[in-house]
Amino acid sequence: MAFNRDEVSRLLVACHRRCCICHRFCGVKIETDHIESSADSGSDDIENAIPVCFECHAEIHSYNVRHPRGRKFQPDELRAHKKQWLEICSARPDIFMRATRDQDVGPLQALIDELEFNECIESSGERQGCKFRDQQFSRAVHEGSISILHDDLRKLILDAYQVMGAANSAIESVWLHRKNSTPWDLAAKAATSRIELAQHVARSAREKLLEFLGSESNI
Repeated sequence: MAFNRDEVSRLLVACHRRCCICHRFCGVKIETDHIESSADSGSDDIENAIPVCFECHAEIHSYNVRHPRGRKFQPDELRAHKKQWLEICSARPDIFMRATRDQDVGPLQALIDELEFNECIESSGERQGCKFRDQQFSRAVHEGSISILHDDLRKLILDAYQVMGAANSAIESVWLHRKNSTPWDLAAKAATSRIELAQHVARSAREKLLEFLGSESNI
């Protein structure tokens, strides 16, 4: 089951494709989440839908009741956030004429893009000139986005970046040797194996993160 597409379209127009919690402009990177979750018998009525960005979606669904940190989002609060933001959008449409479009994506979206790039690193010994990137991972850690994820997903991402870090070390070892020499050939073969493993874990981490961010979404 899913929210009615026509009703979702009207809701996205009403909120100007901005998150009802943090008010970030999302464009296509927006979710219509259940206020009362499906697991708790939440309906697919549009009144039970709230448009949110990836980061707020993650915070809504990642709260760990076994190790509580901060305060969990409750359905009544989500309804109030939605009501308040839609009222602002309706009463003050002029604010969007003056508002600049957000230039930066959230850390989880940026992490997805970085993982996608890392899947495409060239593994051939002839072209090992690019290392795996980890800037967005560092940003997500710094901004606390990794810490709010479910334990299994968080561990998967942390493990993936450890494997990519090891692959980067292997790539650097190739650069230490003269191309096509015996030491270069041995280092290139070892690096190729590590790169292929890193690509696999990067793909798995990206897919699981996308799966999580798409849960409870019914666009």
